Amino acid sequence: MLPPKWAQNLMLEALIYLESKGFKVSIPELKWRHGFNSGSYCPQSNRIVVSAGKRQGAKLTLLHEIAHSVTPGSHHNDCFWDITWDLYKYFKLPIRYCLKREGNYREGAIKAYKRSKHINRPHSIETNRDM
Repeated sequence: MLPPKWAQNLMLEALIYLESKGFKVSIPELKWRHGFNSGSYCPQSNRIVVSAGKRQGAKLTLLHEIAHSVTPGSHHNDCFWDITWDLYKYFKLPIRYCLKREGNYREGAIKAYKRSKHINRPHSIETNRDM
């Protein structure tokens, strides 16, 4: 099924934002389906697949997978989580919701969130550019 227009726009806005931060980006193919909020990124085909339930969860999932697209080969490391939290904050996702969803997923997500609270400049990512 075709992704909704809001998801296509969110993906493009996120990629433009990351490119402005110095990351090398390419536009992945976006596949969309209904179901429980989950997703995956395949670097070989540059494809994001999102199974979407409610919109808030779908946004979180899409941004999470976009972070994977600019950090290939660094699955859930500190750089990945720093980018992910930067995207959540930039796109104003509710932080408590993100903490609950990502905290259940990986301990590194909580550590990265705590790091992100101590960054003085809003929306800054200082590590591993041009991956």
